[in-house]
Amino acid sequence: MEVFYGSPDRFMKSVHLSPVSNTLYSIANSLFMLEKIIKSREDIPEVIEIPYFMDLTEIEIEKICSLMKKAILDVLCEDVDFKFIRKKRKKIRIKFDFKNYNTICLFSGGIDSTLGILTSNKKYDSLAGLYVAHGDLGRITKKVSELNESLLKPNKIDLYKMVAPPMGKGYSQLRGFLYSLYAMILGFFCNSDKIIISECGSTMYQPRFAPMDTITYTTNPYVLAIAKEIGKIILKREIILVTPFEDFTKTEMMQLIKDDTILSRTHSCISSRWGINCGRCYACIARMIGSVNLSLDLSYFKYNLFQEENHMMDSFLNFCFDYSLFEEGIDYWSLENIKHFSKEDLFNRTCLDVFLAIKKLSDANRLDMHYKIILDEYLKFNKEKLSEREEQIRNLKSPNFDSCVKDLSSL
Repeated sequence: MEVFYGSPDRFMKSVHLSPVSNTLYSIANSLFMLEKIIKSREDIPEVIEIPYFMDLTEIEIEKICSLMKKAILDVLCEDVDFKFIRKKRKKIRIKFDFKNYNTICLFSGGIDSTLGILTSNKKYDSLAGLYVAHGDLGRITKKVSELNESLLKPNKIDLYKMVAPPMGKGYSQLRGFLYSLYAMILGFFCNSDKIIISECGSTMYQPRFAPMDTITYTTNPYVLAIAKEIGKIILKREIILVTPFEDFTKTEMMQLIKDDTILSRTHSCISSRWGINCGRCYACIARMIGSVNLSLDLSYFKYNLFQEENHMMDSFLNFCFDYSLFEEGIDYWSLENIKHFSKEDLFNRTCLDVFLAIKKLSDANRLDMHYKIILDEYLKFNKEKLSEREEQIRNLKSPNFDSCVKDLSSL
């Protein structure tokens, strides 16, 4: 069964200019669409057919199929087989002149990608941004367009838009895979071998806060490593995925901008339903904590989670409390990501950021009593560490552009 048929968008027809880009495009979208089928609870085909358009050896095809099978099994817990079907490339008459850039930076209009593209633009002398647009997320596309006009163009940053299949209902765990391969397509035409993924570490390595929690795999090192391996096979060269903020908490990232005129225009929320950040999802919780710690505006959130009970915040806060004070009692499923990737210090800082924020709100009489009880218990043990953390945040960290996604075999 073939699950992806291509985008009708005129600009996207340039993908068909090369059998290499066409093959990357087919792989990226087939995996993305397969996730939709799996989550829709429809009958899952036993074999997914992947159209390809370039010369690949049987060994290369077998390796790519194995990597895709691993992605689906590890992230979505489904065992699916893949079969590559050779097809002729569409003949098209369009011509698109791509400029040369040494670096591509993924841009989504959120805090992390906004900081990432501005910082990377200072680091690299030839950089372009890439926004991957889903047709059913028009509100986010509108925000990205506004940021392009008000922020990227004045900084002489070129932004490309590529069109992906609709996001549909729910959250896509494999969109990071899709975005990485799209960036490789743009990089193929622009002669780039470096891709910037500017997610903060506390999201990249997000642990489970409760047994049934669904964590984000968008920029999980395993997913990025699989994308990197497939890109290397298709492009016949090494692809460098740079993660300069993988050791940053959200508060530490926001400290590098600390400008409400920029931050208030970004959109980090898992949903575009209201056109503003909801204030209740994990992404909103993280940026709201940063906003409180840095005395920034909170008016661009629909809800203020600190003034009402919230399931996600409860789970997050309980995890932070236990991780800070009683780590030995935390279940393995909450610690496996942190331990495996040696991110203990990152999450120690993340937990301190959470309690620093709710202490600030408590001092200002803006905290729901539900959270104040937890804070009072925490302060019996860790009050001095919060003061030290506040001072530490003021000392700006520098992005680490030597931090890159490792090969899958080393993870």
